[in-house]
Amino acid sequence: MKNKTAIIILAAGLVLSLAHSVQAQKKGFTINGTITDLPSGKVYLAHENEKKEIITDSAKIVNNRFVFKGATTSPAFYSIYITDKQRGSNFVVENKNLTFTATKDSLYKAKVTGSELYDTYMSFYNVDWKPITAKAGDIYQRLNKAEKEGKMKTDSSIRKGFDEEFKALGVLNDTVVNAYVRKNRNSIASAMIILDRYINYPYFDNARALMPLLSKEVQQSSFGKQIYAALALDEKTAIGKVAPVFSMADTAGKMISLADFKGKYVLIDFWASWCGPCRKENPNVVAAYKKYHDKGFEILGVSLDGSKAPWLKAIAADGLIWNHVSDLKGWKNSAAAIYGVKSVPASFLIGPDGKVIGKDLRGEALQAKLASLFVEK
Repeated sequence: MKNKTAIIILAAGLVLSLAHSVQAQKKGFTINGTITDLPSGKVYLAHENEKKEIITDSAKIVNNRFVFKGATTSPAFYSIYITDKQRGSNFVVENKNLTFTATKDSLYKAKVTGSELYDTYMSFYNVDWKPITAKAGDIYQRLNKAEKEGKMKTDSSIRKGFDEEFKALGVLNDTVVNAYVRKNRNSIASAMIILDRYINYPYFDNARALMPLLSKEVQQSSFGKQIYAALALDEKTAIGKVAPVFSMADTAGKMISLADFKGKYVLIDFWASWCGPCRKENPNVVAAYKKYHDKGFEILGVSLDGSKAPWLKAIAADGLIWNHVSDLKGWKNSAAAIYGVKSVPASFLIGPDGKVIGKDLRGEALQAKLASLFVEK
């Protein structure tokens, strides 16, 4: 009799929980937005799911204000933008009343209130992550100064010194993220942090190590699903796997296929004219191409630019004398989607048999890998 009573109580609890969940979804969310210096116009609400970003709604701006209403099955990242160049950073939307306040040129600095989960997520960056932000800012400031003064070209020890500082910063990053996740295993914010730090800036092995530490509920959240989808895609381009073949138009509109390079070593280099780190790495890639091209080394540059002019200008300015392709769709580039590229620069070294033999090789790592491949050639 006691067992039957317990079962009835448990069943009742599940029904109430389900009813509460359904009621919350029915209630939905409301985003009351204000763009202080834009009295009229149109804004768009976009949602990034496991595969791509999609526009879910649009709203008219009247007297600087706009409203979005909808419902989400679980908390998820959304963004608000006016044009592709006037975009806001991601914020969390859950079925609550939210407020969004920004200026038209600083949507990425918008103040968003109403979501406890978003507050928890941002507390990581405002507290735990703050020392890393300060250190990174200092390093980049000194790096830019050294480059302007020409010291990077004349003294290789300076470049090595910065490389060591960035490595140390990476170790600190891992320490901070690891500690946060272990302390907050039951918080969806932990999955959001893993998505930020190890998927969008691909360090997939770190994500693989941390995900099992999270509760099942967090793993099965929309953010957890995004992480697992990215990891599954990464497996398809893992070292030893056959590289997915794609075709795309070059600078003259001629279609070029990865299959055209069969029998050679080819570096698929994802980059963009607007990508600072890409442009800084280009001299190293140019040097590698000039040294090993006659021995059978090719490069296929895949640009994530959205327009042709800056793409062509960057190719000429940086002296990139290899094959280049782009569909000029920015982050929606079809090859980037196939290869799971979440940030640039990103690269995949393909062997003569069409299999991946290296990923994200830059600086000395690229030179060392090529030296080992062409040692007797």
